[in-house]
Amino acid sequence: MKPLFPSPVAEWHNETYAAIDPTRPELSMAGKTVVITGGGTGIGRETVRAYALAGATPIHILGRTQATLAETKKIVESDVPGVNVVLHIADVTDQKAVRKAAQEVGKWDVLISNAGYLAKRSPIKDLDVDEWWLGFEINIKGSVIVANAFLPNRNPNASLVAVSSAVITLPVKVVEGTSSYVTSKLATIKLFEFVAAEYPDVQVVTVHPGVVDTVLNSKSEFEGLPMDDVKLPAHFMLWAASPEAAFAAGRFIWCNWDVSQLKAIEKKFQEDELFLTTGMLGWPFP
Repeated sequence: MKPLFPSPVAEWHNETYAAIDPTRPELSMAGKTVVITGGGTGIGRETVRAYALAGATPIHILGRTQATLAETKKIVESDVPGVNVVLHIADVTDQKAVRKAAQEVGKWDVLISNAGYLAKRSPIKDLDVDEWWLGFEINIKGSVIVANAFLPNRNPNASLVAVSSAVITLPVKVVEGTSSYVTSKLATIKLFEFVAAEYPDVQVVTVHPGVVDTVLNSKSEFEGLPMDDVKLPAHFMLWAASPEAAFAAGRFIWCNWDVSQLKAIEKKFQEDELFLTTGMLGWPFP
């Protein structure tokens, strides 16, 4: 279908499709060790399934709640015989717990930084400052803690896929009341641009996961947006960690964008170092 928002490609997806199918041989993760934060529910759970279908094992999942992680393990191991899903009870804001998980995991090949938080929608004059700041604690501090703990133990040719949100591109008047989420997600993109620069041997890609019917999305109170199937971001995050997406390292890309058409404009990524990165609109000035 045609793009619903400004897009660098002409084809837009709301559902998964052949080029990002986890069973494609080119996307095989056989023999790979994968780590996924926020793996207990929603997009995180479906991403665990995607990597399992692609042959990855073991898949280590981090989250705060034993019950939801255990449910993910039960579902995925039942659906994909032979996969081993390993649980780590760890809040991403708890540096000690995350470091313990990183030690237990050891060497890894793919890291998905998926844990996130959306504060209750509220204008600044009425907000609960502690809850507002929790968005930064989880989305930014949590991302830093995860990167700091896991990157030293990476295998050669490792990939890191981080989740942000395309809401950062919208005018403030459209997203009033979501200052915690929008500003922390904008900072998330810039943070992983630093990670990409400081770890050039790691394929770091930041992803917009679409608009999916999850508990987190329901808190946004946005209405009228077309919904995406949960398999779309899950399968896209598999593709983003594959060699096919190497040209997008250090950039922010949307799961709705057709990957074949993205690959067709690889030259744009090579020639414009600011393309799909964060900065000030209008700079450099004419």
